[in-house]
Amino acid sequence: MKKILILTALLCTVGTVLCQRASFREYGFYGTASYNFSTNLNRKDYVSLFNGITVTGGFQIRPKTCIEIGVGFLADKNGTFTQVPITLGLRTHYLNNWITPFTDLYAGYSLPLKTTGTTPEGLRMKVDQGGVTVGVNVGARISMSRKWAINAYVGWHFFMVNDLNVYNADNFPVAKDAWGAHCLKIGLGAMF
Repeated sequence: MKKILILTALLCTVGTVLCQRASFREYGFYGTASYNFSTNLNRKDYVSLFNGITVTGGFQIRPKTCIEIGVGFLADKNGTFTQVPITLGLRTHYLNNWITPFTDLYAGYSLPLKTTGTTPEGLRMKVDQGGVTVGVNVGARISMSRKWAINAYVGWHFFMVNDLNVYNADNFPVAKDAWGAHCLKIGLGAMF
């Protein structure tokens, strides 16, 4: 019984200390930098695993609502669908605590960085245009101080490839396509 009382007292003490931690500032400019990993869910003919970074700058227009502008870099192993998304977003925090859930909604345009690659069958691909990009993230912000915090999130990211051409070994076009990639995204980053 003493062990249970001591453990309960210890947990209450730790909980009280954690609840008194400073929450992230609720006004002004801030920046975020994140690493993210995503995979497309809808293309069985070409499965892509993307590693990327995202950097955003934001301004809190209200204590829980922020407007962001961001740029990212998403690279796949083959390199054909490597993208640079440029986005405008709306971020909402739901609590005034040191740990708070948040949502991120963003939209913009994704530019292809490398435009050539190969299909799984060995045919040459060329991406001539990027396209629209949109997404939503759901996660938690953990404040370490008033000036910096850690973000962890999962989300959905969609980007278009507006002009994809596939060529055979003799350099004759065999397919022309436009498609979108629906990606599951996982990310970890810092807010400062």
